[in-house]
This record gives sequence, structure tokens and C-alpha cells, in this order.
Amino acid sequence: MSKLASFGLLLALLSPAEPALAVPHVYSDVVLGVNDLMACVDTAKTVASKNGFSEDVQVVGTGKSRSVYADHASLPMALSISCSTHLGAASIAVAGMNNDDTFAAFQKVYDDF
Repeated sequence: MSKLASFGLLLALLSPAEPALAVPHVYSDVVLGVNDLMACVDTAKTVASKNGFSEDVQVVGTGKSRSVYADHASLPMALSISCSTHLGAASIAVAGMNNDDTFAAFQKVYDDF
């Protein structure tokens, strides 16, 4: 056994296994039928605000696509909605630390969009 392999084995035996303190969860889907870029961005900002994603709101992008990013005001979650007239679609994603809260927020955002 090489010295490097021996060191790795020794390290693995001496290091206690610790469970992860938090596991991120992400839910995403796509909405078709986007043909007006600015209307999609306006809808994304409205839906974000309605569902508590009102912190650090950013709109970025050029050309035929724009993305709206926002953090939730009171929960450890983030929202991303990307609008593209080139694809004719908007992608929606919600990421968070609590699976149930993240899924519930995603469902509300998706339904409102």
C-alpha cells in the first residue's frame, strides 16, 4: 500500500463521521408560451414579491433573455425565474434548506406564474 493510500485510510479511521447539518433542496420547472420578455419579467417580479421573495431582487440579462433573482424575506430560500423569448419559455426554480418549505414555496410560485 502506498504512503498516500495508508494516510487516507488512517485519516478515514481517525475522523469521526459527522452528518451534514443541512441539505439544500431545489425544485424547478418550465412554463411555455413566453413571447413578451418584459411582460414575463414583470410577472416574475410580481410573483416573487407576492410569495415573500422580496430581498435582494435583481434582474440581469441582455438580448432575448432576462433572469429575476430574489431571496425570501423570512426563510432561507432563494428564487430564480429566467425568461427567454428565444426559447419561448420561463424556467422557475426555488432553492431552500427545508424540503417542505421549499416545495410549498415552489408550488405557490409556479401556480401564481
